[in-house]
Amino acid sequence: MFKIEIVKKGIVFSNDIYTILKGKNAVDFSYENAGLHIPTEDEIQTVRQDFAKDVNRIFENEATIYSEEEMKSFMFESFESDDDGYPIVSLDKIYYDSDEKNCISYYLDCTRLEGEKELVSRKRPDDKNNVEQQIKSISQELQGKGVNEVILVDDVVFTGDALRRISQLFDKYSIEVIGIRSAISSKDGFDYFNRCLRKGLRCGCMLGEDVIDQICERDFYFGIAQSGISVKTPSGKILKAPYFKPFGNPERRASIPSEYVDFFSNGCLMRSMFLWKQMEDKSGREIYVRDLPEQIVKTKNDDRVLEVLKKGLVYDEKDTNRSDGVSR
Repeated sequence: MFKIEIVKKGIVFSNDIYTILKGKNAVDFSYENAGLHIPTEDEIQTVRQDFAKDVNRIFENEATIYSEEEMKSFMFESFESDDDGYPIVSLDKIYYDSDEKNCISYYLDCTRLEGEKELVSRKRPDDKNNVEQQIKSISQELQGKGVNEVILVDDVVFTGDALRRISQLFDKYSIEVIGIRSAISSKDGFDYFNRCLRKGLRCGCMLGEDVIDQICERDFYFGIAQSGISVKTPSGKILKAPYFKPFGNPERRASIPSEYVDFFSNGCLMRSMFLWKQMEDKSGREIYVRDLPEQIVKTKNDDRVLEVLKKGLVYDEKDTNRSDGVSR
């Protein structure tokens, strides 16, 4: 019997930065190969505990945080016994492991662009046709194998808009999306895709109608691969904006109440400073924006990461000093 864990209310976060820092990410960036020695699990646990305190304070102890292990378990549990006969096209490189599946498997490099319906490649964000070209190439390869059906995999389904667009593009090239597998799904997304797709949507965790939002941990850390949303600058260049000030809007992007925006952003900046200080100490050198996997809004390549973060801090009366290593 297919079982789903249900979160009825509050806000949901999923942990992923340790896996990303270890090199499993959508832009194939290796911090170690770049000479950036990553924090220990204990140091990452320190910032995670601090983050949990902040969000439980903001959301009155109704914040649910899933570990990387739990997310991987949810993803694994979303697959049905007869799914192995169908090719997989995955949008996720963090929780989905193609080596565990006995099937043809592809990775689709795409993400949302702020304020637009179209999707862009993370590796080639300035090439507006890249995502469709990837889908065309995958479709042609599948047809060459005599296959015309696929299952999509993504870590989280919330509105489902991106998956609908991807399904439309596969249909354009005569490939039918017959199912979706996900670690977490909203109820609306679950209901919609189960009405529309022959093999429906399966997930390990479903968000109830009273859940405020679901956000990935990476979006709250500066310089983490895949952090934040892709935004187009006035010059047309596409950069990344983490979900905290002064780079992004945590109220709009992470449902943080307006009265807590400064408090929350300061916490994100301090936690980022803590991690990058550990990385500088372990790497034996200063680390600059040019060393990061993706370019971030409001920064220059020659900026030192710790100085960028320090300049972003603002005073807020809700802030208090911490005794757990992430001091404010």
